[in-house]
Amino acid sequence: MSLNLTEQRDKFIGFAFANADILIEVDLKSFKILFSAGATKSLGEDSLTGSDFLNIFAPRDHALIKALKNRYKPGQRFGPIMVNLKDRMDDLGKGQNRSAMLSGIGLPTNPDNIYFTLSKAHLNLINSAEKARTSTTQAELLSADNFAQAAQAAMDASTASGAKLGMTFIDLPGTEDFKKKIGAEQWSTLNENISGILRAYAADGKTAAMLDNGRYGVVHDAGITPDQIRQQLELAAAESDPDSIGLKATANTVDLDDETLTEHEMAKAIVYTINKFASRSGNADFDITSLKSGFEDFLGENAASITHYKTVINQQRFDLKFQPIVDLKQGVVAYHEVLVRFEDGKSPFQAIEFIEDVGLSTELDLAICGRVLNYLLFNNKDKNLRLSVNLSGVSVQDKRFISKLRYKLEPHLKTSIPKQIIFEITESSEIKNLDQVNEFIKSLQDDGFKVALDDFGAGSASFQYLQKLHVDAVKIDGQYVTPIIDSPRDQAMIKNLVHMCQDLGIQVVAERVETRELATMLKAMGVEYGQGYYFAKPLDEPGVLPKLIF
Repeated sequence: MSLNLTEQRDKFIGFAFANADILIEVDLKSFKILFSAGATKSLGEDSLTGSDFLNIFAPRDHALIKALKNRYKPGQRFGPIMVNLKDRMDDLGKGQNRSAMLSGIGLPTNPDNIYFTLSKAHLNLINSAEKARTSTTQAELLSADNFAQAAQAAMDASTASGAKLGMTFIDLPGTEDFKKKIGAEQWSTLNENISGILRAYAADGKTAAMLDNGRYGVVHDAGITPDQIRQQLELAAAESDPDSIGLKATANTVDLDDETLTEHEMAKAIVYTINKFASRSGNADFDITSLKSGFEDFLGENAASITHYKTVINQQRFDLKFQPIVDLKQGVVAYHEVLVRFEDGKSPFQAIEFIEDVGLSTELDLAICGRVLNYLLFNNKDKNLRLSVNLSGVSVQDKRFISKLRYKLEPHLKTSIPKQIIFEITESSEIKNLDQVNEFIKSLQDDGFKVALDDFGAGSASFQYLQKLHVDAVKIDGQYVTPIIDSPRDQAMIKNLVHMCQDLGIQVVAERVETRELATMLKAMGVEYGQGYYFAKPLDEPGVLPKLIF
């Protein structure tokens, strides 16, 4: 039985409201609202019919909304895109910033109108967008530094939803001369339009960035072609030019769908590809077409260094240093953290960062574990000596690494070794499967080893790790420790963290303890252990320090 028009409309509205709060039908030519339903009072109106669609949104998003209109094709859908609504005044007359998720679709049977839905923006989306904003002249575009992180987040979301994405890089050469030609005011308008166009194509409405003067990047649905974006930008530039000439753009798309790379390799390839585009000179060719080719280029550029560090790791051409961890109650050394120093004299941080970038961290971790075992077995006969060994977040998720580590540890499980080694998990942000890692932690604990979580912070992610990973100790990141001297707020955060860990039976270590005053304050808060230059710098050999009183 066929439905009449009213029934069809009601079913369409019901379908739209499955995930939305407001439904709006807009005339494309006039951009006036023809029909609205839902929670329109939240926009300050009982009915929006007859009003200008742009008036719903904050002025800073008008260019985005216009760009969405310009890219519209019948039968095409877009969104959800996070948008800023027009400020609403509170009882004190102050404007309240509000955000929402905007989606749209046009029906082939009614090509002159477009249907939009608005829904409340999820708090996590708002927070992540605000953190990624930049203070450049194009306030709604991401900075180059934040673009890679946002692109990775968009890829993670697309993996969960099954969507395919591309990353397009756009070059608009001659922007400096063009700015002088059209004047500052018209240039500002063009910048707003460029921002709006790129955000309109962005998969989530925000993963678009200015990477350098005249160079842009945007992550979008795989079905969007570089020519679509290029033509819109050229049109906007021509409309800003009194001679209607504008600027000529070039655009290249990188395929982001590559199942042959690990997540770590993808992240490295994204950063490398973005930097390669932004930093290339003049009109040099940009020939990266996929994440795989980007990662291969990265490896090729660093082939000599990779070979060098592979040799260093295989031949164990590095030195071990030992930094004391002090029992704050007793004032004596409880154990030492094992640190690594390389023969080439390079900063250990830079060397280890490079080793992680090229996927050698599991090999390095295994080599260090082997050196520590040999040290305890043959170089130091003190069975009471305890050493903390770092394992990266990448290593503890690698089944081959776990198998090789087990092979090294197995012959010594009935000796004093399990009581002498503490495994400290670093780079916990790299951990994707918390349950799998917790199984590994439990297996170490079952064999008598203690396990700690390094770089512990005050964010919600850290508490999720604490909930999922049943560790014996946490080491508070130094960036949260240093400020407590002058900040009651930071003191309260550390106190609450300590109390929670005490309730869970988890020991707390504070790093970057540089003064006696800081050590005394941490002790009073209930922190059990401290590490830092106040006690000692890394030593060539584990040592007993004079008893400290504070």
